[in-house]
Amino acid sequence: MNAVLRDKVFMRLLSPDGHELPVLAHLTYDVRDPYAVTVGFTHAGFVYAEWRLDRDMLRDGMAHEVGEGDVRMWPVRNGTREELRIELLHAAVFTVWAPSLWRFLARTYERVPAGQECLEDLDAFLAELLAAG
Repeated sequence: MNAVLRDKVFMRLLSPDGHELPVLAHLTYDVRDPYAVTVGFTHAGFVYAEWRLDRDMLRDGMAHEVGEGDVRMWPVRNGTREELRIELLHAAVFTVWAPSLWRFLARTYERVPAGQECLEDLDAFLAELLAAG
């Protein structure tokens, strides 16, 4: 079984002046870190930003507002499009088409169902996580 799932989705970065910039986001889910989805923003092979977001928070944010502090999410409608709005650090605001995100999340829940998340080797996981930071 492949321990890592990957996909790409287009997101829109919303600027304070109302402009929208399309950005390609790389989604990664690693069963060794079953609570998180990593969203990476890249261009020309360079990683400009990477965020580790709570998997359940992404799912729940498509139904109602979740989060407080540095990360908040809530559902929005853009015409007929159902989207998830993600606010990071009260500064960056992104939207993603909810059905494309849900397809990726559904695959993660097939691999590791909700409530069955487990960190088998917590010490090794923390060492790897801290080394990457």
